[in-house]
Amino acid sequence: MKILVLRTVTWPLLAAFNVVARVWTLLGSTSRRTAHQLADSDTARQARQDTEARLRAIAHAYAESTPLVLRLLVVEDHYTRGMASWDLFTPVRSAYRVSCWMRLTAYYSSPLPPAETVTRILDAGEQVLSGIPFTHDIASEGRQGELTRAGHALTWDLPGSLVPEPEQPANAYRFLCEPPAASVSDIRRRYNTVFILNLPVEDYCRIPR
Repeated sequence: MKILVLRTVTWPLLAAFNVVARVWTLLGSTSRRTAHQLADSDTARQARQDTEARLRAIAHAYAESTPLVLRLLVVEDHYTRGMASWDLFTPVRSAYRVSCWMRLTAYYSSPLPPAETVTRILDAGEQVLSGIPFTHDIASEGRQGELTRAGHALTWDLPGSLVPEPEQPANAYRFLCEPPAASVSDIRRRYNTVFILNLPVEDYCRIPR
């Protein structure tokens, strides 16, 4: 009898909580339409342009200071809408209506053999005020065919481990390949070894509630 009464009381409460949770999640989250509008606002657009210009300048600095020759730039632009949820029985909501972030990847060739190219990159990193974070003291710390520091990751073709083609991510706000017709396989066919530089992801705009 007690179990029956408990079930009679509990199930309606759980059902009501489920309804409240669904309503909270729906009303507390930024809609897809609103998130897109905010990501396309003047504030986000200006921050996007500034961030992309800065990331491009870093990619070009490698080409200016080392034997690397820039062959392909890939820009991924994303936004994440603010979501509401529940932490146990406590309602939780994101502090931001939308967050925008960007990733830039650069693909290079080199007229020099890979080992010599890497040495020249490390030499460039040793220069005063260099924007290249790789130096000779970290060259032996990473894996073969990889340099990583300060969020910069430089890798290159190795036997059995080639640099992959860029893939357009699902639900990207913007995806740019420059030049559009370039491909990693074409770069490899014409210039042999392909080098790829992944720069840190940049959170360039957050619009609070």
